[in-house]
Amino acid sequence: MNKGRTNRQGFTLLEILIAILIFAVVMATLFSSFKAFIVSSEGVKKNVLQIATITNVYKRVSLDFESIFVLQKPRYKKPRFNSEPDPYSFTGSEENIGQERVSFIVFSSLAHANFGDDQRSGVAKIAYYVRENENKGLDLCRADILPPFPNEIKSCSDPILYKDISGFEVIYKDFSGDEFRYWDSEAREFNYTFPSTVDLKLTFGSRDQQQVHLISFNIIPQRQPIE
Repeated sequence: MNKGRTNRQGFTLLEILIAILIFAVVMATLFSSFKAFIVSSEGVKKNVLQIATITNVYKRVSLDFESIFVLQKPRYKKPRFNSEPDPYSFTGSEENIGQERVSFIVFSSLAHANFGDDQRSGVAKIAYYVRENENKGLDLCRADILPPFPNEIKSCSDPILYKDISGFEVIYKDFSGDEFRYWDSEAREFNYTFPSTVDLKLTFGSRDQQQVHLISFNIIPQRQPIE
């Protein structure tokens, strides 16, 4: 029997500690990779949902603008002192909602969306505006009202097109390409006409990481300028 050979059985404490360390490093690496994959998947899912929602908003707004209604002459007469305003006018303005300055646009369209038991059709008053939600965020809403038109267009029952946006801005352009942040088809300043182009800008995210989506529309039905 060779007394110089040592019969080793099992592992030393050092070997066990090294194995535990290697196992811990491997598990930490796998966990980090898995966590990064989950975060990445959540980001992709969020972007896909955002794109789908913006696409639906674009389709809805496109239909409204493609079917815009313009009261033409001689039925239309420019406003005079104490005269009745055009019920189908185009107006764009701005207002303060919370900490933000946002746009408010109102026009008339044949693209009325029926809800519930009301199956009427006709020229509807359409409005796009922002409403503050319960989390102090901003929701883009759409009003859709058939005659008789009320004085107040907004309603708490108006459907929400997009939740939790951070900004809504509308730019109006005349036929010369000049830009305005407001519009009034009943005003002499705009020759009692409608804008030729409307740009809707939706902003998402915080001020540090903002995403902006621009939707542009040409208004085909027009009324000749009135002197």
